[in-house]
Amino acid sequence: MSRLAVTPKFRHVFPTVAKVDQQFRDLRPADLIWDPSNQLAASATHFAVSLKTGGGGRLAVIPLSQVGKVPTDIPCFTGHTGPILDFEFHPFASDLLASVSDDTTVKIWKVPDEGLSSSVSEALVTLTGHSRKVGICHFHHVANHTLATASLDHTIKLWDIEHGEKSNITGHKDQISAFDFNLEGSQIVTTSKDKKMRVIDVRGNQILHEGESHGGAKTSRVVWAKRRNTIMSVGFSRSQDRQVLLWDPRKLDTLLCEVNVDNSAGVMMPFYDEDTSMLYIGGKGDSGMKLFELWEHDPPLVNLSEPSLGGPGKGLCYLPKVAVDTSICEVARFLRLEGDKVVPVSFQCPRKQAAQELQTDVFVDTFSTTPTMSAADFFNGKTSPPNTQPIEYGKGQSGPTSQGELKVDVSKPATPAVEKIDVQGQQAKVAALKKELEEAEKLLAEMEQRFKDSQ
Repeated sequence: MSRLAVTPKFRHVFPTVAKVDQQFRDLRPADLIWDPSNQLAASATHFAVSLKTGGGGRLAVIPLSQVGKVPTDIPCFTGHTGPILDFEFHPFASDLLASVSDDTTVKIWKVPDEGLSSSVSEALVTLTGHSRKVGICHFHHVANHTLATASLDHTIKLWDIEHGEKSNITGHKDQISAFDFNLEGSQIVTTSKDKKMRVIDVRGNQILHEGESHGGAKTSRVVWAKRRNTIMSVGFSRSQDRQVLLWDPRKLDTLLCEVNVDNSAGVMMPFYDEDTSMLYIGGKGDSGMKLFELWEHDPPLVNLSEPSLGGPGKGLCYLPKVAVDTSICEVARFLRLEGDKVVPVSFQCPRKQAAQELQTDVFVDTFSTTPTMSAADFFNGKTSPPNTQPIEYGKGQSGPTSQGELKVDVSKPATPAVEKIDVQGQQAKVAALKKELEEAEKLLAEMEQRFKDSQ
């Protein structure tokens, strides 16, 4: 008796690239070489991009409805004194935007509904406490007003953005490349330049599990498939091939699955859709994307397609699920930074009945735009999965707005501890270098004299 082959549910998902008149053109994006950043961020109504500047950082926030040529004098958030390295919209208040910078600060900005009418230099909130540049920021998906940031001081700090720093995660020995939360938001997984992966209790500052990650030296990134409790990392092998690795978060010493992607050089940017179990991967410098589906069969991660999307990509971001158009069975919408333009890309699942009714097997209840708990509850130990909400039929929703004004009471942080310097050891090194320099100068003089004598 023959058996029907089991096939992935979303194998026919295809992209539609926006036409030129629906793109955002004539941008001057910052020449940022910072692998942990996607260089774009979006809410259901706006997107943010860092622009070139003579000093400090400029962050433009543009309504998604304002397609076409972007004015050269577009108003920006300008409060950072160093380059802006990462930024993200608040999941429960889409008019709030977090940014982190080379200047060691974390800032929260208020975005008007109609966009900025003039540049703004004074942030709604400025959080200080990191001692080196801050390169990654992610809002918590369960607790309101809770933000996590990673710095080159090798720490991850968790903030109640109304009241300041609440938790400081230590234990990393090298630069943190990426991190993501588990379903309840009580743990994070991190990847680092030391080629280690760690699962950490965010409130107890305890490393729960640790294991070897990608063998290559280039930047690796990680996402936590929350509903399936599976960790997926993207990076490079020792032979510099790009790969995707799957892990059980409770057993980081055992690899669940390894998928070789290709031998391109660009750092990969992963995006996981909790509702469809699809993994989207874009690479910096790539002309397309890689689509995978996480499922119950073996192997657990299956390659769906590798569509070409246009020119080389510099950045990529994923719009909230509430923004998709269910009447065309749009399962995901991305924005793609290509040179001096941002290009919308719609991924759709072909369904004949999508124009008449919601495809409920495709659009399951998604993570809610309403928080499950307050920041205070979370830092006091409360643990709960995120709320969910149904996806409405139609062309998408505008997303959440602030639930009342942000009540800022950020206490002055303690002065960061200064690393103790071994003065005698440093003096010995200086003396040794001076001796080496004197010997080199003597050798150079002898060589010059021999050269003169030979003429």
